[in-house]
Amino acid sequence: MSVNTQSVGGEKSPRTNPLKSVSLENLQIGGLTLVIVIFSIIMQLNFPIFLTGQNIGVMMINFLPEAIIALGMTIVIITGGIDLSVAGIYPFAAIIVGKILLVGVPIPIAIVLTLMLVAALGATNAFMSNTFRVHPFIATLAMLLILRGVNIVITGGAPISGFPEAFGTIGQGRFELGGFISLRYSILIWLVLALLVGYSLKNHRYWRLSYFIGGNRRSARMSGVKVERYLYFVYMLSATLAGIAGIIVASQFNAASNSYGQNLELRVITAVVIGGANLNGGMGSVLGSMLGVLFIALIYNAFAMSGISTYWQDVVVGAMLLASIFLNEILKRWRSN
Repeated sequence: MSVNTQSVGGEKSPRTNPLKSVSLENLQIGGLTLVIVIFSIIMQLNFPIFLTGQNIGVMMINFLPEAIIALGMTIVIITGGIDLSVAGIYPFAAIIVGKILLVGVPIPIAIVLTLMLVAALGATNAFMSNTFRVHPFIATLAMLLILRGVNIVITGGAPISGFPEAFGTIGQGRFELGGFISLRYSILIWLVLALLVGYSLKNHRYWRLSYFIGGNRRSARMSGVKVERYLYFVYMLSATLAGIAGIIVASQFNAASNSYGQNLELRVITAVVIGGANLNGGMGSVLGSMLGVLFIALIYNAFAMSGISTYWQDVVVGAMLLASIFLNEILKRWRSN
């Protein structure tokens, strides 16, 4: 096999591939950032309200559930798993917290009980995968289908509403600071969660085991890592974050419905993969996933402004997922040369 060389001081030296000095994940994040900037400039030139504070605020509120759920999905995918059940847990949490509130239970207790219940659902996903060696795709798909039926049974197919007024503060209230900063509490909750998860995934040894497990599960086991126990943590975290998103949306609309979260799991997985995660595991980051969510939010907003049929949205999102997978493989080959 020949090696490309170049003359340096009269001697031949190997010509290095500059891509090898940059991680594959950073290459994808850099490319995605560039695409977001170019896309935003083009949209701003055609629609001057695209980058206004009001429109950005609308995009953030509309895709806040995806952004929160993507935090948990990132870690799940890094371990080499998948969690489709989040699209069922999300409306389930909204319905359950609403039902508990309607019987007079205090708001903090209702929230804690709801999160404990959804965490148990996440533990069930891990139990099915660990104990019966069911692939996470099948285990979480089964949970999704079960919860969709349960959600309809509980609500009777109709929205439930009439929650206490104070509950609406979570999704509708604002954090004001000196007249300069005005953020919804829901966005503040997302920012705190993103910082905590992002920091932990980057710096905390226990959280970073997800990369070890996703990169080579057999080696992780041989090194003494309790893989099955760790997966309980991962899927319970994913379910809890989906539950938080459901509670926020119930507060935001002062209502809960079994129709919440249609195709949400596909948008979240697409955002995480576009952001640099590998479906085979071992790679991914919170920053990349948040950029992926932002890009999908920009695409959906652009469709709304352009007047293009919304039926094309899923076509574009699916094409982006395929393009991201192809790009990942191309970058791998370039780095190997």
